[in-house]
This record gives sequence, structure tokens and C-alpha cells, in this order.
Amino acid sequence: MATALFCGDIAFDVALRVARFPDPDQKTHAFENLVSAGGVAANSAVACARQGIDTALLAVVGDDVFGTYSREFLAARGVDVTGVTTAPGRTALSVCTLAEDGEKRLVYTSSVSQYPPLERVRGADLAGVDWIHTSCLHPEGAAVLAERARAAGIPMSIDLELLALAHGMDALAPTLSGAAVVFINEQTAAAIGDVPGFSARHRLKSVVRTGGLRGAALTYGFDEIAVAPPPADRIIDTTGAGDCLAGVYIARFLSGADPHAALRAAVASATYACGHLGAQGGYPNRATTDELLATAWPKKPSPNRKPKP
Repeated sequence: MATALFCGDIAFDVALRVARFPDPDQKTHAFENLVSAGGVAANSAVACARQGIDTALLAVVGDDVFGTYSREFLAARGVDVTGVTTAPGRTALSVCTLAEDGEKRLVYTSSVSQYPPLERVRGADLAGVDWIHTSCLHPEGAAVLAERARAAGIPMSIDLELLALAHGMDALAPTLSGAAVVFINEQTAAAIGDVPGFSARHRLKSVVRTGGLRGAALTYGFDEIAVAPPPADRIIDTTGAGDCLAGVYIARFLSGADPHAALRAAVASATYACGHLGAQGGYPNRATTDELLATAWPKKPSPNRKPKP
């Protein structure tokens, strides 16, 4: 069984749905709420584990009740949290409020749980790991992990957020070099500009560019494959959809799917997740993703055979 290691952040997430946002000095009641462990790395790890892949998380939480809850929450969803350590301080807290018209307001606090310290990254056991996924928000730690992955011959994928570009490409280059997949959204792609040129400069094997409810595109060199999302019954919350897409893509690739098939499964899963509250509230398991694929892209009968009655 393939094993995927996710390295990065954990947060304690609170998601609230309200009829409308309150005016100043007023309050309103949420008609739906969800509390969970979140964060880019944690979300992607859960999405991958839900697809049946052995999944481990290398991270740190604060020594507070949020950290304890987050570890237990992730473990209950099939993520190996033995690599999640505790540090003095508070776990990151994220509060997302969504109105019925789809408007979203997000408040996030930084904390000790943003990225594991360098000594943890240097000492992490990579034996038996078949894939590594991380972010570039902490370039120094990510660069150490990337160098270890290259030395061990382990494929690595990277979530490249717009905020990470503020560090400068010189700081990000050691992490990006030779990556198997780099996941970017539309804002990051716009900031980069020439995505194929960016891919060539850093010798990336591929780039997955997410387009929200328009699906995603996979770039190999100067070739591109676009995948439109299947029809969605409803869109409630897009939080964590990109993390879901990354986790499912990795899981399907490790399961033997080609990149195009892996991206279709990832897009279908992320679209499905948007119909539920919270980052992980609607992450599908493997069987559900298979059902989504069969509905959205049914297999066509062979041209040499007549369909069965």
C-alpha cells in the first residue's frame, strides 16, 4: 500500500452559516455550524486518506484544547498523527462565516501550528513514504524537506499559495526544483504570468491550476489538459476545495491512475465538497468519488460493439 506524507499546518476550524451578516454591534444566530481540524496540510491529508491511501501528517499543534481536539479529529479520519508533535503556544484558529447569498468572511490567527520546526523536518522518518506534499509558506523548512525527498527519490508535490510568492522566487526555488506537481490557483497563476515558462525554469514535472467552479487544468511542459467540473446540485462552501483536489489527485495517482484520470477524480471530489459546510464537511470517500465519476463521465461503449439492451 502506498503511503503519502503531508507536511505543514493544522488549524482549529469553525464554520458558521447565517441568514445574513450582523450590522455593527449586533448579533445573529447561525442555522448551521461545523467544528473540525483544518489547515492546508491537514485538509489535504484527510482528502487523501478518505480515498483509501495510507496517510501520515508531519505537523505541530499548540499545547491547548484546540491542539488536542485537532489530533483526535484527524486520527478519527484515518490520518496517522504520530508525526504531529506539541509545542508551547496556541493552535491556529480559523473562523469562517457564510451568508446565504454565498458571501464569505474568514478570520485566521497565526500560531505555532503553521509548520513543523526545522529539527522535526530534518529528523522525520521517510522510510516507506511514496509521496510527499507540502506548502511554501515556510521556505526554509520546505526546502529541507524537498532536498530530503530528492535524495530519497520520493516524488513531491507543492501547494503554492499566492502569499508564498512574497518570499521571492530565490527563496522558493530550492523547494520547487524538480517537483512532481505544483498546485496553484487562479490568483497565483496570474501573479506568475507565464506558467509554462515558470514550469520550465524550475524543471517541474507538471502544474495543476485550479479554477474554482470552472474546474482545473493540468500542464505538462507546453501541453495542457482541462477538466470541467460535473454539474453541482448546490454550492454552499468553497473553503478547502483546493485542498480536497490536491489530496484526491495524489491518492488517485498513487493508486495507479494516469494524471488525466487523477485530475477528473480530484475535480469531481472538490466540486462535491463545495456542496457541504466546512473545509472537510463533504470530502468524499473512494466509493463516492467513483460514483461521481460514473455519473459525470460515463464510459462509452466500444465502437465495435453494440450496447447491451
